[in-house]
Amino acid sequence: MHLVHVRLNDINRHVESDFSSFLMSCAVEEEHLEHVVVHEGPPPTLGLFLTAGSVEQAQRAADAVVRRALDSHPELAPGTVEFCRTPLVAPPSYEQLLAVQFPGGGLLMTPPDQDSSER
Repeated sequence: MHLVHVRLNDINRHVESDFSSFLMSCAVEEEHLEHVVVHEGPPPTLGLFLTAGSVEQAQRAADAVVRRALDSHPELAPGTVEFCRTPLVAPPSYEQLLAVQFPGGGLLMTPPDQDSSER
């Protein structure tokens, strides 16, 4: 599953959260669109979740779906795509790496139960 963010420009009206169902209807099966989240903005940003085979395929499909939606919705016709990209995901944190190296110990050790004799 890939998350692709698409930011829109030149939208002259408020993009409603139910715009997600309209976007879903603009996708074809081969684009593998599974879910849409609308961040109303300004500017509005769309989060498209796709089960494409690669990041590049997901970005191309998301771009195609959004452009198709803009072209077919008269009130959004002046709108354009500012960007279409996948967000960077941060690598595991230092604490997560420690937990793998030293399970149950070190900085991530759970404190003793205050109601027991483990004090």
